[in-house]
Amino acid sequence: MNLNFKNKMKNKIALICLFLVSILLFACQSGKEKLEQNILSNEQKLMNDTTKMVNPAVAEEVMKSYKEFAEKYPDDTLAATYLFKAADLSTGIRKFKDAIALYEEFGKKYPSHPKAPVSLFLRAFIYDTNLRDVQNAKMLYSEFIQKYPTHQLTPSAQASLNQLNMGLTDEQLIKLFEAKQDSLARASQ
Repeated sequence: MNLNFKNKMKNKIALICLFLVSILLFACQSGKEKLEQNILSNEQKLMNDTTKMVNPAVAEEVMKSYKEFAEKYPDDTLAATYLFKAADLSTGIRKFKDAIALYEEFGKKYPSHPKAPVSLFLRAFIYDTNLRDVQNAKMLYSEFIQKYPTHQLTPSAQASLNQLNMGLTDEQLIKLFEAKQDSLARASQ
């Protein structure tokens, strides 16, 4: 009976240890899974149903979660996606300096990612159109053209750089384009 009692105690201790190890393993995995679930849940709440506008408070929470995930799990395939989404969302809620910093971080952490060229272009574009920082816009458009000469955004980068170098406003550029179109139409008649 004493031997039977010892075996039962050993079995109970083994079960308790197994249970504790299981809880520990689940807790390690659940942090990442909880964060992913939080992101998915909040992404669904981003747009206000009645106004169809982004809810700034929810956007802040989603961006925080995106950045947290990218920081904690940089090698996860979702990390790059979430970091890029954080930059896009920052742009969407007009936090342009934050967006630039996030696009820059994206480019540094994931230089071979397919969206790396886009992150560079968008930095230039934000400097150009939102912050009206001509010097930084020119520098980044030039860098983009040099690094990605065959990218589909290269003609846009070149056109934007040309516009900045000519010192034309958007309105002046439109008038110039319309005048060229009119003269081409007259020449083809």
